[in-house]
Amino acid sequence: MLAINPNILSRFLNSISQFVIILSLFLICVAGVLIFFLENDYYQGISFKIMFIHVPAAWLSLMFFFIMGTSSIIGIVFKSPTAFTIARSLSPIGLLMSILVIITGSIWGNLTWGTYWVWDARLTSMLILAFIYLGHNLMLFSFEHFQKADFAASILAIIGLVNLPIVKFSVDWWTTLHQGSSVFKIGGPSLTTDYLITLLIGFFALFLLCFYWFASIFYIIIENRKIERAKLFND
Repeated sequence: MLAINPNILSRFLNSISQFVIILSLFLICVAGVLIFFLENDYYQGISFKIMFIHVPAAWLSLMFFFIMGTSSIIGIVFKSPTAFTIARSLSPIGLLMSILVIITGSIWGNLTWGTYWVWDARLTSMLILAFIYLGHNLMLFSFEHFQKADFAASILAIIGLVNLPIVKFSVDWWTTLHQGSSVFKIGGPSLTTDYLITLLIGFFALFLLCFYWFASIFYIIIENRKIERAKLFND
């Protein structure tokens, strides 16, 4: 990341983007078929199938913010334009994932708990993550020069890293309505094999779709900056 030229990375991402989107759409179709034919949960009925959108979106929202925070540290310490551009490109995608988590979680919660929202530790920390994402996006467009915007947004991203373990371990540290982990837990996943396979396929489908979006945003940012530099030299 430190030595990779952003123009080279942009061209590489653009070259594989078509393959990525085709594979993503294929996996989305496979996941959709599997979800349709899965038996309903004994207690939750058909509402449990929201899990196959909610959980992958939650994983991705945490993963993207960790990458953003790490890239921000690298960008500030080593003055890496590639690292800053990675963080900038991931920000809107992470925001969408966090909103998707909250919306699907609220629907699932209403069907399971009888309410759309409670100030539960997991829900509250996830809401805070969404607001940090929102703040990061706003900061990126609050300065005239993108270098200042990248620096300010990176500081917020680094501070926001503190919230990630709170989101992850809130169900273990406090008594919450939200259920504990069913996949990444001591003793192995508690999901049945068919549920687990469907969940993982859904995750990779959504991940590849987000990767395609990331590659597109990264490419657009680099191309826009080329145009900006050309205008400066012409002036």
